[in-house]
Amino acid sequence: MLERQNRRRRTALLGSVAAAVLLSGCMANPGDAPTVGEDEPPREAAARAEESLKQIRVGVDAFGEGFNPHLIADASPVTDLVAALTLPSAFEPDPEDPSRWRMSPDLLESAEIVPVDEPVPDEDAGDGERADGSGVDGGSGSGSSSGSGTGSDSTGAAEDAAPSIAAEARDADASDARAGDTRIRYRIRSGAQWSDGTPISGADFRYLHASLLANAGVSDAAGYERIKAITVSAGGRQVDVLVDGAMPEWRTLFRNLLPSHVMRPSATPFVDLLDTSLPASGGRYTAQSIDVGRGEVRLVRNDRFWGDVPAKTDTVIVRSVDGSVTGAEQLRAGQLQAVRVRPRQTTALTYGLVPGAAEVSAALPRELTLHANVASPLLDDVAVRRSLFSAVDVGAVAAIATGRTDDLLIPDSPYSASGAAATSGDRAQSQERRGGQGAGGDDGRESGQRDPEAASVDLSGVVDGVSEDNPLLIGVMGEDRQAVAAARAIADQFTAAGLPARVTAADEQTLAGSLLPHGRVDFVVAWNDVVDSPQKAASRWACPSDKRRSTRPAGDARPGASTETSTTSAPATPGATSTPGTTSGATTTPEPGEGTGEKTGAAPADVARGSNLSGLCDAAIDEMLDEAVGAGAAGGLGVDVIAPEGAVPASIRDAVDREAVELGIVVDRVLTVMGSGVELPIADEDATDPLAWPSSPFIGPLMTIPDWRRVPSATTSEVTNPDADPDADSDSGADPNSDAATPDGEGGRR
Repeated sequence: MLERQNRRRRTALLGSVAAAVLLSGCMANPGDAPTVGEDEPPREAAARAEESLKQIRVGVDAFGEGFNPHLIADASPVTDLVAALTLPSAFEPDPEDPSRWRMSPDLLESAEIVPVDEPVPDEDAGDGERADGSGVDGGSGSGSSSGSGTGSDSTGAAEDAAPSIAAEARDADASDARAGDTRIRYRIRSGAQWSDGTPISGADFRYLHASLLANAGVSDAAGYERIKAITVSAGGRQVDVLVDGAMPEWRTLFRNLLPSHVMRPSATPFVDLLDTSLPASGGRYTAQSIDVGRGEVRLVRNDRFWGDVPAKTDTVIVRSVDGSVTGAEQLRAGQLQAVRVRPRQTTALTYGLVPGAAEVSAALPRELTLHANVASPLLDDVAVRRSLFSAVDVGAVAAIATGRTDDLLIPDSPYSASGAAATSGDRAQSQERRGGQGAGGDDGRESGQRDPEAASVDLSGVVDGVSEDNPLLIGVMGEDRQAVAAARAIADQFTAAGLPARVTAADEQTLAGSLLPHGRVDFVVAWNDVVDSPQKAASRWACPSDKRRSTRPAGDARPGASTETSTTSAPATPGATSTPGTTSGATTTPEPGEGTGEKTGAAPADVARGSNLSGLCDAAIDEMLDEAVGAGAAGGLGVDVIAPEGAVPASIRDAVDREAVELGIVVDRVLTVMGSGVELPIADEDATDPLAWPSSPFIGPLMTIPDWRRVPSATTSEVTNPDADPDADSDSGADPNSDAATPDGEGGRR
């Protein structure tokens, strides 16, 4: 027994020795110990510091999928920034005077209005028929889905319509111009190309035009809807655009061109193509990667950029930050050079404590809006919509959505507590409605905020057919957190007032392309461009274009509602009114003589919604809009990026207010913070004061990012600790998509 135990001990000992020998044989042979005078680590640290100085890192709010600047659902400060740095535009804010448009000298040799009777060059042979054989510019290729009549396939009709729209513009007789029409001629600069080497050409102009006419939920499409023909000649470098009637705001056309040679043949629909990538760039930067999960967009200098002034910095990293405390720490440590966020209550205070930081707060020409769907059988009565709008505590909704109670720009509500519509005769047009500054009433309350001493609102009985089983449905265009928070707050207010309401989870294309046109959703919340010009007004309030085709919803008449209490009304005739009625029910039609309300003309159910999400279609309003658009030519309208006050006649605003189709919630506001580690060479001098830098209405002083130069700052870790990883977060355990920055404490879709 003792011998067996000794044998086990000897075996174990021999095994241990053998394992140790084997392991030592696998180990790398270590080199000599470093000497005191060895200088390799300092050189590596210097190289790392130099590499860090070639990057600009910008902190932003948490973001999700979607970077298409032409979609209402994708509207955000992050989309604005990425588009401005990567996509070419015919006109852009002038760096010397960002309040005015200038022709982009990188993209165009010339852009001008030419006589409509001037001979048009012959169309380039085969320009409309290109490589993939899909036909013409504007379509998404044979792989796209077709309209099958289901709500989930709401993009199918658009993908089928885009090629025919492009063909119509291509094949139209460009010489068939009438007196009063407008012909715009663009000459594309020689050498202009996408980042994959494909020339930028008239095909890209056609693709954008066709896509905006065919797809639902697009922004500012009125100008494109008036285009009669597009002729491409001179090897794709000359583009002649014939417009129906006067076009004083023609400089706003063809901004953020898209690479048609990549996007058109793709099997992915237009509305989804830029969700997680930018396939090609025509700006000074190109998108190397978009990682929504990590909250990071990495832009690198476009080596194929042909312009006179390429980007001075190799890389721009747009990164989401987990709240202002984290962002301020990263700015202080030199891990961020700038921050651009929608401010919450203490955001400005937190960043203002960072040594050397400069803050620029500005309102964007965009506002959060509640749209009433006039095609809904529950809301087809003007009096009902006025009552519902007057019951919304706009100040509370704005505070909940933005996470702050200070510095709110709230559009004046045209609806009094009694539900009556105000007009320009008894209320002043607020500056916020025109994208200006200033808010607040004479009593010290924020503009649009309910008087705390006012009686509580009771909406029970205002709308027949609304119940817990058949609530009012509110949609949201996109997954923007502030828009979602506003929709939930409005639903809670309606419910508390006696009208059950909830936020539907339908996506933006299903909403605009199916549920809204067919009256299956009652309201929708969206970020929209501020209506400051006749063309913006036409995009928002003119009858929706019949080139966008809707799809019929499948399943229940109303998502999540019982079929017994909801039916779809027949589409109204544009501009028509029906017999009065005090309330609007989902199951009954008011008999003649019942009530006092008026019905609003709605776009036909087979027409999808573009920028006009309410579906308003009134012949009298359309006539006023046409007159205003033409009148702008004599007043020089279209030179300013933000139209001057009064550009939209008060009569048009009053007419829309009387129809009670929308309610402004809050004007978008951003806070831009620049650290001390960057400077901008201006007029042969190094300008270190960001407050003196050019600032555009869309991305503020970040319009100058391509010209920034990194400099070491004594307040950052780039000097005190050159070995620090420039891409490491100051709090490595923080989740860049944390709910900490969410207005309502929830980070996902409702």
